Amino acid sequence: MTRFERLTALLVRNRYSALTVLCALLYLPNLGGYRLFDVDEPRYAATAQRMVQSGDWCVPYFNGEYRFEKPVLTYWLIGGAIVLLGDGEAAARFPAAACATGTVLLTCLLGTRLLAPGAGLAAGMALALSLQFLALGRMALTDMPLTFFFSACLALFLLADREPDRKRARLHWLGAFLACGLAVLTKGPVGLVLPAAIVGVYWLAAGRLRQGLKSVPWISGTLLFLAVCLPWYLLVNLRSDWEFFRVFIIRHNIQRFAGEVAPGGQHVEPFWYYLPLLVAGAWPWSFFSLQAIASPIRQFLRSTRAERTAQPMLFPLVWCLGVVLFFSVARAKLPTYITPAFPPLMLLLAAYWQALYVKGRMGAALKAPAWIGAILSAGAGVFLIVRAGSLGGSVPSWLPMPAAAVFAAGSLLALLFVLRRKPVAALFGQALGQISLALFLALAALPAVSALRQQPQVELIECARQYSGPAEVNLAAYRYRKTALVYYSGQTVTFVEPGQCARLDSLARPLTVLTRSRYLAELQDSLPGLELIARSADLVLLGKK
Repeated sequence: MTRFERLTALLVRNRYSALTVLCALLYLPNLGGYRLFDVDEPRYAATAQRMVQSGDWCVPYFNGEYRFEKPVLTYWLIGGAIVLLGDGEAAARFPAAACATGTVLLTCLLGTRLLAPGAGLAAGMALALSLQFLALGRMALTDMPLTFFFSACLALFLLADREPDRKRARLHWLGAFLACGLAVLTKGPVGLVLPAAIVGVYWLAAGRLRQGLKSVPWISGTLLFLAVCLPWYLLVNLRSDWEFFRVFIIRHNIQRFAGEVAPGGQHVEPFWYYLPLLVAGAWPWSFFSLQAIASPIRQFLRSTRAERTAQPMLFPLVWCLGVVLFFSVARAKLPTYITPAFPPLMLLLAAYWQALYVKGRMGAALKAPAWIGAILSAGAGVFLIVRAGSLGGSVPSWLPMPAAAVFAAGSLLALLFVLRRKPVAALFGQALGQISLALFLALAALPAVSALRQQPQVELIECARQYSGPAEVNLAAYRYRKTALVYYSGQTVTFVEPGQCARLDSLARPLTVLTRSRYLAELQDSLPGLELIARSADLVLLGKK
């Protein structure tokens, strides 16, 4: 056994510890080392911040108004992190990092149960290193908590479905109902409807629908599910006079799924929108993803009814395609919505790799993806360098060159190992490149972009505090609707547009108003008496006492 084979065997034996260390390396470094990015991160953080400060953990508020676009669990997770870690960017992002790690470990568990320990490690590693998880594992959004509870629900279902002991199966079922309730507390009805649909289609495809329905502990499971999520839904509706139901259920679920949320079609995209995003989010494994999905589809179509029940990849296939198709049917679409499709996609990918390895075809199968990946990553790097000037002041001038080099490094290293006929080493080389990319983003790129885009408004907020002295800061923003102002000021911010400057006259003095430099004269004409206090980048702060 070679040294590399011994290392691989050690990692497989200690796969859960290895994946935990990998996730800590990917998602935790410098988590609080850069500002929250507009517009969504500050919304979640400020809402949770207010819950902690007010002691009201039931009704979410943002900027003095109801925040009913999402249910409460993400705010609770961020609020709990604030209590434990202190208020700041790290606390706001920590729940996403923890949920990403939990999802990676669940994927490893499923890969181990369905395939083999080595395949479980490969699936977990591929998921942790995918571009989708590298991005969302460090962002204060609902998508990663939803993905964790969603995955936990379906993982526990699969364990229950495959468990011969009735008592242990019942415990797994109850865990699935519990996770389903937490998913509903995270993002609403989709946390129930979509897992239930996936389970039903899987049983139907396997020819076990009637048998499966009989195995579910419906009464105890439903009572547990309702105990988890129903009390908060009832309480928030009673306290808001059913405004939560009108905003969240009607507007942000039914209308967003079936039509438009805002005039002009907010986030409305074509049916095929998610296919390229699924492939791109799987980077650097993009060129295996379609093959990994196509292989079990061919196997399913060629198999008999009896053979389908024994197919280990049938459930991940239904899970992955079910998520993509569900959100593809909805008219309103965002790239993050299909994040729950990535754990089963990586299980399919691990199964595809395992089949190639067993057949001795892995080296040959890696050649084309390695060449394509190296060419595309190098081309993307060149494109980034050439077009750096068109990015304006949104990124530092020094950033494109090292970013291009780091992005291409993993693919070039993988190609080198493929040419030396070391296919497993090629996968580890690609993984090393992704780790380098994650650390570069965390330690250099994101702090640099934050310093340009987010830091100027934070500096002007501090100037507003100094201008106001011991009095409460009355901050307004003219033609500058950035949610970070609410989070970093800790105050209710008055946002005004042209023709609304009369609202500023009613605010208490001293008054401070933030806007862009190009709107300075326009604002001073609309509200005489404003004096220039400070400038930072393209922003200005004015005041009136």
